[in-house]
Amino acid sequence: MTKLLPNTGSSAWFLATIAIKLAVIAQLLWISNDGFVGRVAMMLERAQYPTLVIFFAIWGMAVAALLAATFHPSWAVRGFWGAVLGLGTAFGLGYFLASGSQLQILDIVSLWNARHEAGRATAQYGTAITAGALAFAFFVAANLLPGLKGLSRWKPATLAMALLPVLPFALVAGVVEMKGPASSRALPNQFTPVALSALAGVKIANGAVPERETVAWTASHPLSKNIVMLVDESIRGDYIDFTPGNPFTPHMPALKSNFIDFGPAASGGNCSNYSNVLLRYLARRQDVSGSVSRNPSVFAFAKKAGFRTVFIDAQADNITDGNLLQNFMTMAEREDIDSFHAIRGVAHGQEDLELARIIAEEMKNPQPTFIYANKYGAHFPYDSAYPASAAQYGPLESKVGETAQAKQASYRNAVAWSVDHFFTEFLKNGLPPDTTVVYTSDHGQVLEPGKLTHCQVEDVDSRTALVPLYAITTDATLAHQFAQGAELSRGRASHFQIPATLLLLMGYGDRDVLSAYSSSLFHGTTEAPAFTTGDVFGLFSDGVVWNPIDLVKTYLEPNLVGPPAGGLAGTDNTMQQG
Repeated sequence: MTKLLPNTGSSAWFLATIAIKLAVIAQLLWISNDGFVGRVAMMLERAQYPTLVIFFAIWGMAVAALLAATFHPSWAVRGFWGAVLGLGTAFGLGYFLASGSQLQILDIVSLWNARHEAGRATAQYGTAITAGALAFAFFVAANLLPGLKGLSRWKPATLAMALLPVLPFALVAGVVEMKGPASSRALPNQFTPVALSALAGVKIANGAVPERETVAWTASHPLSKNIVMLVDESIRGDYIDFTPGNPFTPHMPALKSNFIDFGPAASGGNCSNYSNVLLRYLARRQDVSGSVSRNPSVFAFAKKAGFRTVFIDAQADNITDGNLLQNFMTMAEREDIDSFHAIRGVAHGQEDLELARIIAEEMKNPQPTFIYANKYGAHFPYDSAYPASAAQYGPLESKVGETAQAKQASYRNAVAWSVDHFFTEFLKNGLPPDTTVVYTSDHGQVLEPGKLTHCQVEDVDSRTALVPLYAITTDATLAHQFAQGAELSRGRASHFQIPATLLLLMGYGDRDVLSAYSSSLFHGTTEAPAFTTGDVFGLFSDGVVWNPIDLVKTYLEPNLVGPPAGGLAGTDNTMQQG
């Protein structure tokens, strides 16, 4: 052991140095990687075991690289890696403290595009920047403490130690390049910010990242004082039944007069993050990558039109692994949101009812109000989407495991609570005058055991993009226009009709809007229905992947569910009694 002692020759000093180094590095790892525990728990809950193995492998390599860098016998090597890894720690920690979310590559692109705002950002987020600077200083100081000088005689070992930190950078960049922007979540912040910055730098240098535009159009009088974009989670369009007497969504028939039904419809993408970013950045079907990368956000358009802007996230407590900003939302986008609600700490199954309460409160404001709300919906595991007392069908997936019967029963319960019960509460007192709601889901769902429920990129199942699409309005003229649009969209309805609809509702002119968009919910569409999969930004692929979907086809599976305690129903789509 004495051969490895630092230059002091003191065993006590050697042990103290090791203790200090390990304590500082461990503390910085802990405070700068807030999403680690939540990410692991999420992957375990979703049985994503191959992904979990890769995740732990990258983390293991990262920890080994950190130890190699901090105990290298050369002060120059320790200092270099201390500065690089300290910078990553500072950037990741500072961004989390400022935004409440983990840094992703699209955040770096957004920060680059907003680099002219650096002075204002320094004033706004001084505390986060200071915390990051302190983390950097401690990391460098810990690395500069003496290393294992006795290793200097073993040249192959010291060379390997000096080069080992390169590997985690390459792994992080490779994962993001192959799997897309969201795949860096909860990877070690000592490496991730620098790896993503390098990758983003390459994309920017190659011209793959256009700068985001500002709103050039001018709005006149809005068509509706309150506009609500209500995006549900994992709701299949054909699992909502308006047939009188149906047992699955029994209250919806009585509410049918409130809805103009465009569905079943095709979602923009079959994964939450992509579908939501396509909606929030008002993507054009004719130029998906260009428009989603360049367009101002829907909040920027709403503010320019004179609306207060509101964002409500009912998934903040359980689905987003600790991130305050989700679905590719950036700090730059959040700047255009006047009232931001992340619903946390409410009773199990009450998230969407709290969302409904917030919507009602926000619409009391006398100023025109635009609300974009992400419901909790029916995200898997389905039995976590509703209170246990609301279980109407069984057997439950949480009780018997992943069988076709249990999966369908648990999903039926989730839809009954998230749609049938929700709209009963949401509409029971009526909407305020001059209010319009556009309701849809981010994507559909596959209910076959052993298959991905959504987010498939290859061999895509159309059910992952089969969503409801409804309009609700208190304005009779708008209701008539929506009804005409629904007839003109029958069998072809799509998320790509929503952007133009929101802009027209905000008061932007027909000439501007319809010169940029080929369809709306008012004008209908003649385009064959299709949805995207994978990278819609064009950062990590050669082009958008389009998947046709037949909206006339019947996708609904034969009913398998019975009461929770047992007793199977029949095999048709009507719950058998007795």
